[in-house]
Amino acid sequence: MREPRETLVLPDVGPAPWNAFQAGETPAVAGDLLACWQRARLLGAPVLGAPPEERLLRGDDLRDRADTVELVQALGDAVLDRAAGRVADRDFLLLLADAGGVVVATRGGGAFEDTARDLRLIEGASWAERDRGTNAIGTAAAANRAVEVHGHAHFGRSYRDLVCYAAPVRGLDGAPVAVLDATSRLAAADPLVGREVERAARALEELLRLEAYAAAGASIARLLGRTIERMRDPALILEAPGRVARANAAAHALLGAVGGRTVDDALGATWPELQAEALAGASHGRPLELAGDGARRAWRLKLDPIAAPGGAVIAMIAVLEPGRAEARRAPPPRPADDAFAAVFAEDAGVLAAIAWSRRLAASELPVMLLAETGTGKELFARAIHAASPRAAGPMLALDCGAFAETLLESELFGYAPGAFTGADRDGRRGLLHAARGGTLFLDEVAEMSPAMQAALLRVIETGTYRRVGDTRLERTDVRILCATCRDLPAMIEAGTFRRDLYYRLKGAMVRIPALHERTDVLELARHLLADADLEPDAAAAIAAHPWPGNVRELKSTLAVARLNAGGARRIEVAHLPPELAAPAPAPVQGELEVAEREALRRALVEAGGNLSVAARKLGVARSTLYRMLRRHKLG
Repeated sequence: MREPRETLVLPDVGPAPWNAFQAGETPAVAGDLLACWQRARLLGAPVLGAPPEERLLRGDDLRDRADTVELVQALGDAVLDRAAGRVADRDFLLLLADAGGVVVATRGGGAFEDTARDLRLIEGASWAERDRGTNAIGTAAAANRAVEVHGHAHFGRSYRDLVCYAAPVRGLDGAPVAVLDATSRLAAADPLVGREVERAARALEELLRLEAYAAAGASIARLLGRTIERMRDPALILEAPGRVARANAAAHALLGAVGGRTVDDALGATWPELQAEALAGASHGRPLELAGDGARRAWRLKLDPIAAPGGAVIAMIAVLEPGRAEARRAPPPRPADDAFAAVFAEDAGVLAAIAWSRRLAASELPVMLLAETGTGKELFARAIHAASPRAAGPMLALDCGAFAETLLESELFGYAPGAFTGADRDGRRGLLHAARGGTLFLDEVAEMSPAMQAALLRVIETGTYRRVGDTRLERTDVRILCATCRDLPAMIEAGTFRRDLYYRLKGAMVRIPALHERTDVLELARHLLADADLEPDAAAAIAAHPWPGNVRELKSTLAVARLNAGGARRIEVAHLPPELAAPAPAPVQGELEVAEREALRRALVEAGGNLSVAARKLGVARSTLYRMLRRHKLG
């Protein structure tokens, strides 16, 4: 069973659905919210909220609870202080609870502090679902995922004016050891607070992991890193509770920018599943089918666990060996004469982007790729590298949005010996060192903090950087390619993206058109189908669809059509997914706003209220989705 990865967003649905549910009816709310309410009812949670005379844990009882998260607090004091300061500026209270939902510590609060005390957002209060119903702390602990609960999505009447954001802090086994939460009045709702809570929770998990490494011996990270680099087969280091920490060159070639991704995303299996297989010592390996060299091939995943002295698995070496149906290892194919051959284009805008990219490729200029999600930014980046004088060097990619700030810094720059607890005794080289002589592609660069943006600007301007914890300047010989789907001018005005970095990159920007802007959608679809063709009704449906998910959505749609066609060489409209089989007529100018509102509402319903999923369905960034929600007063 897959572990849920996206944040569970339970929006404010207003009093009518809440009243209907409490009256025994089944209101028309998202399935996730209804399931949470039903679970709270089964647990016997009080409808009005906990009674004033509820017993708070005090003395030894509270100390026993606090002891279970003592390591989190001891290691993460600075992380918690920083997070508390950031959320308190927005009048949020930061709470740390144990895995059972009992609050053991609070910080900050701002103007909300007195109200929080009245509502029992205090030490010793239980916010488990059985005591408070649906709420961020209890629901995050029960679901083992980040949760947002807004207004009337709370089960208890007393909490309908609150908004709370929570994230579990997972131990090495992937189970929650604590829950971090920020709560305030509903009017103060701010997605940045939710992101801060999730970042802090992930940082606390990383501290727990590093502490386990220290207990296992500080040299283990160095040993693992050197081991996989010597392997010819694709090899990765997987770290608890389920993150790809490092990958060798063969793994990068097969899986792309894999660093920082979850094991579920990269390998199609959860951490508990892989841990069980590694401990069982299965010799045959897990069968996998992955895309490599333009085709899907069979692989076998072999796992070797690395355990701390107490027996907990803190990491694994994962090696992908060719399956029986594949030859052991063929020499890598010679690069095509045209590095941009993989980018299909018969659209003037895409052809112009390719032409400009070719000119930029021959230079040493840093390049910024601007495109919506799913348009092929990394494909362009790899083509620019392959067409550049650095083509013989490595091409490494890093998703800046997948790392907390401190982890991103050490991944990019490396760290000095003894830079932090559990650090490699000899230190560690970062990607700027590993990519020397080649190209480093930084995806979602707009997610970098201003401090990291300043460090990146220094690298671009001077070719120098400092490893974490080091005073010495290091030099690098690497070309930087960046990409983002964000509105950079708006971020500059908001103070979240550095103006000087923007102007340093502005002259070498490549804008990749979204699919709905392209005139070659049908030609691209036929190119992707290769040995099949489109019936006129299917072609008309594809041409009429707005493609909010861009090329990624088109590929997925065609894969579904192939499956429905059952091997037939002609794709009919009936083979397409339902939303294309009966496309809605294009709106006239006066209906555009209504159409956008309806598309937004439909995406939210289909995503079950999950804003990340809804944003992907619409093909926009979450920041854009929030603006759309405010504009249409939805949620």
